Amino acid sequence: MATQPSAGWYNDPTGRHSNRYWDGQAWTESVSSGGSNSVDPLDPGDQFAPPAPGTAAVDVQTPTPPAIQVRTEGGRSNGGSVAAIVLSVVAVLFVAVVVIGAIANDDDDSSPTTTTTTEAPTTTEAPDDGE
Repeated sequence: MATQPSAGWYNDPTGRHSNRYWDGQAWTESVSSGGSNSVDPLDPGDQFAPPAPGTAAVDVQTPTPPAIQVRTEGGRSNGGSVAAIVLSVVAVLFVAVVVIGAIANDDDDSSPTTTTTTEAPTTTEAPDDGE
């Protein structure tokens, strides 16, 4: 049984690009042309032989294996969504603290408390000298 070539960048068997990534088992959709990396899916019916025995992988300026690109709806990554959620939670907590503080410190000026004091009556009559 023949050994499969190791994973790496090899000449693109389709001829559409300079290089295509071989994952050690099959050709992938990751391609490189003129120093620019992109994705070019293979047609389902296409059958290409593995890289020829004895050929060396070429040095392409990309991580090996190529990074998988994950896109979310709208083309934005999840990092922005997490930051927005965290900021929203902080804002809600801040508003809650301000409202609770305002309620706790409220003196309820709408119904003032009235204090009534009563004094004992005083007389201003002159004392009786017995006359």
